[in-house]
Amino acid sequence: MNYKFITGEVLPLPENTSWADGTKLQDIYPNSSFVSGTENPEGMKIHPVVKDNLVHIKYTFEERFAGGPGLVHGGILAAAIDDLMGYATVIHNHMCVTANLSVNYISPVPVEEEFEIYAWVTKLDGKKVSTESIIKSGDKIHVESSALFIEILEEVEEIFKVDKNYP
Repeated sequence: MNYKFITGEVLPLPENTSWADGTKLQDIYPNSSFVSGTENPEGMKIHPVVKDNLVHIKYTFEERFAGGPGLVHGGILAAAIDDLMGYATVIHNHMCVTANLSVNYISPVPVEEEFEIYAWVTKLDGKKVSTESIIKSGDKIHVESSALFIEILEEVEEIFKVDKNYP
């Protein structure tokens, strides 16, 4: 598939990963998460799975996620792809936080239509994990994105300090 703003290069999963095709990734993030939390009444409740070295979902954005008339708000789209790219780092055995997110809105994403979202890792460089993602319907790509994630190596209690700055 041709991409306008991203490479589309997919880093294969490491041999020592336990994430096989079809593995559901729902339980990695807290149940309260806006994007994938199962217990957040206002959330999106996505259900990503591993598919061919990628993270994948089919998703219909509800009317409540509209920004402009009949179109999904760009912030909602960014939240969805950020979450899926985070899952992509996990299936490569890296627990990360987002350091930089770049989103290219190529064409509008209507509400109440089904879309596929894919996310994958393109490069590993020490604590840095580079990712890409797309939102598409059929062969049409609506959104392309890339991100830089930083691997978390501290204890969990240290990760969520209010005044924490990530390199």
